[in-house]
Amino acid sequence: MNNRPDLESRLRAYLSSGARTQPPSGMEERIARRVVGRRYSWTFQLMAAAAVLVLAIGLGIGSSKVRQWAAAVKPSPSASAIVSPSASASPSVTPSPEVTYPLMPPSTIKMINASAGWAAGSTTDRILRTTDGGSHWNDVTPRGARLGTWTTFFLDADNAWLASSLQPGSPTNDFSVEIYRTLDGGRNWSQVGMSVAGWGFPGAIDFVDRQHGWLLMKQDGSLQTPGADMMAVYGTADGGASWKKLSETDTSGLPDHLPQACSKTQLVFLNATTGWIQGGCGAGGGYFLYVTRDGGGNWTAVALRVPQLGTTSCDCSIESLRFWDKQHGALVLNGAYQDARGYAQNFLYTTTDGGRSWQLGPLLPTNAFSVFFLDATHGWTLNAKANTLLFTGDGGQHWSTAGTIPSNSNGVVTDFQFVSAQVGWTFGADSRGLPILKTVDGGQTWTTQLAP
Repeated sequence: MNNRPDLESRLRAYLSSGARTQPPSGMEERIARRVVGRRYSWTFQLMAAAAVLVLAIGLGIGSSKVRQWAAAVKPSPSASAIVSPSASASPSVTPSPEVTYPLMPPSTIKMINASAGWAAGSTTDRILRTTDGGSHWNDVTPRGARLGTWTTFFLDADNAWLASSLQPGSPTNDFSVEIYRTLDGGRNWSQVGMSVAGWGFPGAIDFVDRQHGWLLMKQDGSLQTPGADMMAVYGTADGGASWKKLSETDTSGLPDHLPQACSKTQLVFLNATTGWIQGGCGAGGGYFLYVTRDGGGNWTAVALRVPQLGTTSCDCSIESLRFWDKQHGALVLNGAYQDARGYAQNFLYTTTDGGRSWQLGPLLPTNAFSVFFLDATHGWTLNAKANTLLFTGDGGQHWSTAGTIPSNSNGVVTDFQFVSAQVGWTFGADSRGLPILKTVDGGQTWTTQLAP
């Protein structure tokens, strides 16, 4: 694609400007193995490159940056002592010693409403919470948590979960995963251990209420079969106190089974029985989208009407699968074909029946790979090359420029979210890190709330 050299140049410049220490040997290869195929979609190449650069920058940040960012994050005194919320939960977590490793701004943000929200990131080793729209952020990380590779899910202003593999280098080698849960906005956390022998790290976690949740466990890259993405789905019906393996990938090719082939990037459930796994299959392999209607035990492939515009195969992936109510949702099919300039063409799909059928919608603007819809009409997408935010008021039929997200010459915006047509947040593009930015005018202007 004609825009690939430009993007790669920006990413390399971003990496070299922020990193002073090289990542561990073999880390880049392990990250790249999770992206299947040499000619994988533009989005997945970006994800792999971004993961490497964020890791490298995290290792290279100096102590002065640590002090600057730590000062911006207001510690939460009540979160320093971890107490189990009930007698049946596991013993409280021992308070952690003084932090000595580098800090980075978070890489995931989830605002529940205009006031309450969360921010987190696996390279941050921090979970932050705000109750005033982001003006102040409290550190509510479980003290004493052994964070290796981890992922989070935030249900509402009070309920959240963290799933973490044991810290690399720990004395155990049984691929144990620790699940942490809070019922009170991070003031107290309870912990439950889960043995997942043969599975390396948590890839995604999702809950539909306080009781029903699912965990996507991925196999460590060193154990993967070439061209495969082996994983298992675990479920809980008691809020995470206990977990049961519901299904796993195999090579049988039988109906209702998850195949090992293709990359699986996200787990999204609509209710206690219906959920999806999204991803992509690399060069010419098509997209990956499977649905379960029995809570995660059996999975079937979802057939989408893919535009055939002079191509015979789909080098594509599924992104941005999200529901805003019980019936209405959207997803993006990335890389359906390439135009004359070599740009990947991406299409919007919507559902009005809870995901039982998906309607092919309009083509997204050039260099737009993800969407965020607030409802059936109001949505946003991002020109990832120009960091320009685009807005639709008619369900994606037409898009207009809302504004440009502040960035320097090397920055790439990674995420954005809105709670109303006017109020939203994003991570800015800055070679030093990912500052949290807020808009109150629909994306026309942005103010920095937390900077690296």
